[in-house]
This record gives sequence, C-alpha cells and structure tokens, in this order.
Amino acid sequence: MKFYLFCIYIFILIANPLIGQKYKFIVWGDSQFQNPETFERIVHETELLKPDFVLHVGDMIHGYTYNVNAARKQWVKFRKQIEPLTVPFYPTPGNHDITTKEIQPTYLETWGEDKLYYSFDYLSNHFIVLNAFHNQNFDSVSMEQFSWLKKDLEKNKSSHNIFVTIHSPLHLNRGFDWSYVHNLLKQYPVRAVFTGHYHYYDYRKIDEIEYFCLNSSGNMKLYNSYIGYFHHFLQVSVDGNNIDYAVVGDGKIFSKDFVSVTERERAQKFFNENSTIILSSASPGKTELSYILENHSNEVINYSASWETEDYSWRFEPWGYNIILPPNEKKELRFKYELPKEIDKSNLPKLKIESPYTTSTGILTSAKHYANMFIPPTRTVKNVNAKITFDGNVEEKIWEESLIIDNLFVNKKMKHEIDKTRVSMFYDDENIYVGVFGSEPKPENLSAFAYGDIPLVFGDDDFELYFDTNRDMKTFFRLMVNPKGTVLSSSPKGRFTFNFDVKTFIGKDFWSAEFIIPFKELETSKPNIGDAWGFNVRRHRQQAEDIQSDWSKMANHPPYEPEYFGIIIFE
Repeated sequence: MKFYLFCIYIFILIANPLIGQKYKFIVWGDSQFQNPETFERIVHETELLKPDFVLHVGDMIHGYTYNVNAARKQWVKFRKQIEPLTVPFYPTPGNHDITTKEIQPTYLETWGEDKLYYSFDYLSNHFIVLNAFHNQNFDSVSMEQFSWLKKDLEKNKSSHNIFVTIHSPLHLNRGFDWSYVHNLLKQYPVRAVFTGHYHYYDYRKIDEIEYFCLNSSGNMKLYNSYIGYFHHFLQVSVDGNNIDYAVVGDGKIFSKDFVSVTERERAQKFFNENSTIILSSASPGKTELSYILENHSNEVINYSASWETEDYSWRFEPWGYNIILPPNEKKELRFKYELPKEIDKSNLPKLKIESPYTTSTGILTSAKHYANMFIPPTRTVKNVNAKITFDGNVEEKIWEESLIIDNLFVNKKMKHEIDKTRVSMFYDDENIYVGVFGSEPKPENLSAFAYGDIPLVFGDDDFELYFDTNRDMKTFFRLMVNPKGTVLSSSPKGRFTFNFDVKTFIGKDFWSAEFIIPFKELETSKPNIGDAWGFNVRRHRQQAEDIQSDWSKMANHPPYEPEYFGIIIFE
C-alpha cells in the first residue's frame, strides 16, 4: 500500500512539477542613507518575515563621487545596515551606486565582478537584474545589454516565472522608449518588473506584466501611504503559477493596487509640501507673524492649523484656527507670539496644517503638512570700490575686511565643522565678489576629479554658493567649484546658463577660491541699500568624517531648500 501511494505521489510530481515550488522573497526600494532609521527598521522587519532571499532595486548608497575611498566607506556602511539579514541578497545597480566610472569598481568589489547586470535561478523561476546606467548612460538599456537580455530570456524560456529588476522605471519615462524592451519581455513568462528611483509607490499592469515602483527610505516631499508617498517594501509569495503581492509599510499591509494610477495626481491639489515661516527677529518680546493658507483644489476644504512645540515658554495668540476655505482661495492666518528669553534655533515651533482627504476608493485619511518656524542667519555686505589680485588666493586685506561668515555647520543641531571655512563678500556697481577660504591639513589629498559635460563637482572637495536674488524661496542661482577650478553651475533656466569668473588656489594648509559674479548674469541690477537676498554656502570636504557643511543648514541631498537659505543685506 505504501509503495502504491509513493508511486502515485511520484506520478503527480512528474505531471505537475510546480508542486512544492512555494517560496517568498522581499523587494526593497531606494535607501541611499536617507532616513537610515527607517531603512534599518525595514531590514529588521524583513528578517522577521524570513524570506528566501531579498532583492534591492538600487540606490543603496549616496555615491555621486569620484573618490574611490569615499565610495568604499559607503559600501561598508551599507553592508553594516543589512548585517541582520541572514538570507541571500541580490543588488540592482542604481544611479547613486555607479554614478562615475571611478566608483563603479567599488560596486563590483562589494557584490561581484558579474553584478553590473546578471541573472539567477531559484527553483524553477528565473530572475533578471538589468542596469539602467550601463557605461554611465543614464536611464537606458544599452544595446549590449539588450542583446544579452534576448539570449538570457530565450535560454530560460522554460522557466515557470520570470521576474525582472531595473532601477529606473523606464516604463514611466517619456524620454526613453521602453516599448521595445516590454515587447520582448511579454514574449516570455515575465510576471513582474520591479523598479525604484522616483521615491513613491506605483503599480500598473501592462499586457499581463505587473510593474512596481518602490521606495523603502528615500526622501519625499509629501507623506501619506494612501496616495503612494510612504516608505515600504514588497513581499512576493510564489506558489507554482500563483503569485501574491503584499505592500508593507506604515505598520500596515496593503494590496498591490491599493493606490490607483490617478490617485497620486489627484492628491497633488490637496496635499502641500512643508514650508517655512521666516522670523525677522530673534529678540525676546511680543510680535506678530502670518501664514498664507491656500486651497489649490476644486473642492471646499475644512482646515485646522495649530502650533506644535516642545518648549511651552512660547506663547501664541491664537494657538490655532479652524478655517473653511472655498476652492482656489487663500487666507492669511495671523498670530501674535512671544519669544522666550532663550531660543533653541534647532528646535523651533511648527504650524501643523491638516485637512480631511477622501481617496477615490472612499478611504478617509488626512492631508497634513507643516510650516516650520525658521530664524535665518543674517549678514551685511559692504559696498566697496577695490581691486583684487584675481588669483584664487584670499589672503589680501580686502577679504579680511569683508569677512561675513567664519564657520559652517554639519547638522541642524548647529554642530560646528572641525576645519574652518571663512566667507568674505563685497560689491561694487557691476559685480558681487566672494572669497572662500577652507582649512585643509592635507591639501595633497584634495579630491578634484570632476569632468565631462556635467561634471559632478559636488562629488569632490568643493565650495558652493547659492543666491536667491528675489527671495521667492523657490528659484536660485548655484555656483560650485573644486580645487582644480572645475565648475558646475545652474540657474532657473538650467545648467551653465549664466557666466561668472572663478579662480582657485591651493596653499600649505588650505585651499581657497575667488568669485567675480556680474549682477546682470544674476538677472538683476546693483542692489539698493537695504535690499536683501537669500544666500547660502555649502562645502564638501572629502577627508572629513562629516563631509558636508552649510552656513544655513538645508537638506543634505537634493532637492535643495531655498526656504532655509540665510540672508545677506546690502549696506
């Protein structure tokens, strides 16, 4: 009898080889050291779920550097982050991981020489990892790789399920024709394509292939799981030909299609990005401030606005508002407040603005954003008619007399940089002049490798200047230079759209730069006495433990935050 049952079992296995082909894997989205506590929590949650293996869709480190040692340190840091994982891990190269040809070898050192694009098998399933940045060609699938893909698919056409990862969601990219890749994939048993890069959740089904866009801990301007802006990972459960997907995040488990394709677009009119409320004075005493609340939607919205603070020596009158605002209208919210005698500028009150939001599927949630109180650092700039020896060396007396900044900060808790940065500035009828001095104990180790049509100067040692000439806290001019004098600049019109002169100098224990910037290139004229501009300075020092420092601390990674620039006032 036992032998008879055994024969039946063997017959069933032969007839249906998918029996016993049951497993699960986890897919992580972008991490790149943004919100590391969130990513590390996801690592621990993944380990608790005990998947058979983990896929990462790319952007594991910050990258964007030419410095090999800096990249190696980042990979050590990432490996430390995923150390709790006890199952196999399969990486996908993202733009942050292999930005430059100089650091690409560190990716291969970490994961293996064959890991730029590759494939592997698990049971009777096949997995393909593509590279959207092969040979530093961004957001594309190279012909070399496409040829390999065709051969790999044909070789594995008998697989029961095929899954693909690629960092960029090229199926959503209007600048790339994904159709020829998609048309190839649909000829084979490709079930899903996993992507990231855009820092939100997106799901759609095209010709029976399911496409996912994931974000595990990358920065976002908005945050609400019901509109796809939240940190999450994907659990994929495979049982033969049956495949189930669960989106895990915010302490909840969602179905794969819980956010419709149109929900995120619709929500843009109801959800606002965080903003700032600029305080003109930090002197103790009673004063007033206002905030403009706008309803960008086509519906009547009931808003609540209330102050949040950990320091209740702050006094606000009123403490909050309830406002019903018709479509496309705005209202000024006015508050009287009293500043405490002692102020912690790194932990100021914030105004929470909240309103109910019902998704297109009928789920009631809330649209919430904050207006963060901010006291910008302020300096005055002198009008001086003086000539400089334009050689990059800022040791002339005029630079000492026009010093406006003598220290930068590495975080929002106002921790000072170790090796000092000094910034001097003055102006005349035609130009604004800026001199930057950076202490550097080992100038022989300065990083200055940027090259190409878009040199990644911020990946080297560099000085960066930001000017918001009309103080709209949205548009600005950006100037960067590395020790070799390589420049990257941008304006509201795009990269390299305005002209200025800059020279650099490397000394015994420092390096410095002199900038001459015509007002006309900043699309303005000579400022009047009392005029104010938004301004900021950033420095990257690759030999430091804290590589990045700012005068007025803004986000460590783009998008930049002109609302957190300091202020320069022209004398």
